[in-house]
Amino acid sequence: MKYIIIGACAAGLACAEQIRKEDASGEITVFTKEAYLPYSRPSISYLLKGAVKEKDMYLRKPSYYAAKRIHFVRDTAITAIDTKNKTVKAGRKAYAYDKLCICTGSKPFVPPMKHVEGKSNVFCFLDLASAKAVKAAAKPHTRAVVIGAGLIGMKAAEGLSKICQSVDVVELAPRILPSILDQKSSKLVKNHVEKEGHIRFHLAQTVSEARSKGERISSVVLNSGEVLACDMLVIAVGVRPETALAEAAGLSVNRGILTDSKTMQTSQKDVYAAGDCTVSTDMLDGSKKIIALYPNAVYQGTVAGAQMAGGSQELGGCYAVNAIDFYGLRICTCGLINAAGEPYRDKVRHSGEAYKRLIFEDNRLVGFVLINASQNAGIYTNLIENQSDITALEQDIFDTPSLFMFDKAQREKRLKGAL
Repeated sequence: MKYIIIGACAAGLACAEQIRKEDASGEITVFTKEAYLPYSRPSISYLLKGAVKEKDMYLRKPSYYAAKRIHFVRDTAITAIDTKNKTVKAGRKAYAYDKLCICTGSKPFVPPMKHVEGKSNVFCFLDLASAKAVKAAAKPHTRAVVIGAGLIGMKAAEGLSKICQSVDVVELAPRILPSILDQKSSKLVKNHVEKEGHIRFHLAQTVSEARSKGERISSVVLNSGEVLACDMLVIAVGVRPETALAEAAGLSVNRGILTDSKTMQTSQKDVYAAGDCTVSTDMLDGSKKIIALYPNAVYQGTVAGAQMAGGSQELGGCYAVNAIDFYGLRICTCGLINAAGEPYRDKVRHSGEAYKRLIFEDNRLVGFVLINASQNAGIYTNLIENQSDITALEQDIFDTPSLFMFDKAQREKRLKGAL
């Protein structure tokens, strides 16, 4: 059996490893347009701020791949997929497959801006190569401007603040980290970052154009008319699924690649997809969305690999979960952070820089935001994943979430003992 995987990201590696668990003799080939073996993409921000070395970012040692007989073809972009003849094309060469998995991940979204394209001091911040380029260009005298205050932009800004003279962050939304924080917690994190990182935020703003000296941007103009000095522009607005190959091959695509919700098979037999390039079904509200997160990519890649090799493993529910820190402020979020209106309600506890918000749908916990209050994050995540009925608990879920880990009889016994 010949297996081909396009993309050496988290999903691609998980797929290859699961195939080998199911099939000891199949031929596994992973193509990647990057120059590197699989590495931890979340670690690129730590590389930028000097907290990790490049050699420590790699997920496995080369000897591991040799022992598992997982073959990587690096610096090679797959340019076409022929589902009829079951081949993929790289340059002029075609490679045959019996089973194929597309793990092409995401590409940066670049908003429309005048006089930015082609300038030498403009960077993205999505992969190891771009992180190394940003780090090489950042100097103590550099005045950096980051477009985007989501997860990618904020981590880029944090890393740059350790190096650069100044860092300005421009965000279209009225708050930072809008996809994972509510208004109150976003303000708390913003205040902390401004204090600890000396970062200046420009919210509800966009960069409309750049002003240049030769091939380098010297300043950017916001839609408000404000001008920011700029020696380095980092575009970190967000990502979009990389679906061009799938679309050209005739696979069903709607924002991301569409797959069977249990098996990760695409609309074409023997072709699977996993990771950031796919559309996921959120188990908490049934919505179809892109969940471009590391755990989801690994989960999908594992299921795709099992199915490709004849295994029976199927995908359960997917949901968003994040764990991140900024200047020592620990943030854990999960589920439907921005759910509002009927049938949703929430409970909030806030003291200093400790913040806990739990979001409920009727008798279920469906989301949480925990800032410097992550002690019970695992229990809350378990309740969300299992869609547990929480009505049996008579005490405050803030104080006794561990009681949910017991069956009903145990809960009642422990509750009586606590009264």
